[in-house]
Amino acid sequence: MRTTYHGFLPQHTASTHRVFAIVDHGGGETVEGLATFPTPERADTVADLLNLMTAGHPPKQTRDRLLAALDAEPGPVRAAVTSIVDALDTNPHALAVHLRRRATAGFASFPVTGCPTGGCDTCTTCADGCLDCTACDSGECDTCMPPVITPRTALLLHTAAEILSDEVTAAFEDPDGWEAFPPFFRYLSPVAVERFRTAFLDLAADLAHGVEPHPRTNAEEMALHLMTDRATVELELGAFDDDLEQLPESTADYDWEGILDTLFQDSDYAMLMTNPGKLHAKTIASLFEPFDNMPERPYAASF
Repeated sequence: MRTTYHGFLPQHTASTHRVFAIVDHGGGETVEGLATFPTPERADTVADLLNLMTAGHPPKQTRDRLLAALDAEPGPVRAAVTSIVDALDTNPHALAVHLRRRATAGFASFPVTGCPTGGCDTCTTCADGCLDCTACDSGECDTCMPPVITPRTALLLHTAAEILSDEVTAAFEDPDGWEAFPPFFRYLSPVAVERFRTAFLDLAADLAHGVEPHPRTNAEEMALHLMTDRATVELELGAFDDDLEQLPESTADYDWEGILDTLFQDSDYAMLMTNPGKLHAKTIASLFEPFDNMPERPYAASF
């Protein structure tokens, strides 16, 4: 019978830190012990990486991180964990997809520095994310490029996407709700509003998978622009400060302008965002036409 892994959970006691697998060997789901670790942090890391692989996080990137995390473990632990890796099939309905800790692990997988491992020959402060590096400031270094999306940036953008996806639907019942959106939104059909809601969720899915949220349509460019605006507000309000503190800090955090400059195809969408009236039906339809140079997402908007 085929074995299916649905998710992984750490368990901590005063003296023991274990990772359990939720697994189905063909007779129904059961919980099985997978491995024991010396610290809660190491157990959490392995559980999170296994959940990312089950949820469809880029497989090679996550596998490499998992193997690196296992380097510090004894042979039996490495063998126990690596023995199941090839059996992990991406399953959009798996429990791992819905675990809050899995989403947080996805955010944490974004880089905090653009420096190569071990630094480079030009930048002198790679360990600090090139902070106060004269070579990087002057443009002399073409190796260390600051990351566009960092863990804390990803969390705020994902939060903004979730908020906006709810608000764009609720605005149908509360006309004042359209104030958070471009003026033409209030004239959209229910179908178009739902497609914009999907745009927010698709971008959120990118972030939860640890993937840069490259817009694939003009509608997604508008959505991501609105997400950066909302993320700025949420950062100032400080409502998610405790969540942000759980993620690594970077000198490249919250570079909203950098996101608009780097991830967008162009700024043609910007004029439509300020249009005060109703847009023509053909213009609305064109907003959802996929860009020719962007591949389809390999996963659904599950988050």
